[in-house]
Amino acid sequence: MSRSQTADEVLEEFRKAYPESVADFAHRLWNDICYLNLSVSAYFQLYSSNETLQILKSSAPRFFEWLQQWLRLTIFLQIGRLTDPAQNGNRVNASFAGFSKILREAGATAAADALDGDFKKLETIVQKIRTIRHRTLAHADLKTVLREDSPLPNVTRKELEVLVDGIGNTYTRADAHFRRTQTYFKGMDIFTGVDALTTFLERGIQSFEEEKQRVLSKTKNKGTAV
Repeated sequence: MSRSQTADEVLEEFRKAYPESVADFAHRLWNDICYLNLSVSAYFQLYSSNETLQILKSSAPRFFEWLQQWLRLTIFLQIGRLTDPAQNGNRVNASFAGFSKILREAGATAAADALDGDFKKLETIVQKIRTIRHRTLAHADLKTVLREDSPLPNVTRKELEVLVDGIGNTYTRADAHFRRTQTYFKGMDIFTGVDALTTFLERGIQSFEEEKQRVLSKTKNKGTAV
């Protein structure tokens, strides 16, 4: 029977497969992309289905409206970090560009070339999200945040899906130069717990309605008896 690897076992696998100067960076990037895919999966599961939206609105509407905005901005922040330049001053960023830089310094030119080539294909969508990140997350651009008609670019669900898939595929192709274990970032929805959450919420809403009807019926019967 197969079992899941522990966090320490995964890290050790990276350290065996990659050059010493690259291993921990590659592992960190892998983790960041996993969390990005979990965030996106949870976002789409919660806010793409009319049936699920009705459950959320019937349970804690304000909380889930806030969570929708928070998740979306968190996703943009995660993508912004992954797409940062290789360096800011003397500090190397834990980004794709930083990863490419470290790979080249370690002599892994083929992997770096593959990563850079794949990443260029994503630049159009990346720039949209980086604009949102720079004006609202990294900084609060006054002209942007005070305007009712937002000057920020619109990012569609399709564009976000394409970008997140592209980020995962870009990493996987570079990673294949070192590790035999191929990472599939898609399918993270089975780990989000959203299905369990909505099931419990639906049951709770039903129980609340049944209890409300019971109390109303009891009150009505008392009034009749008087």
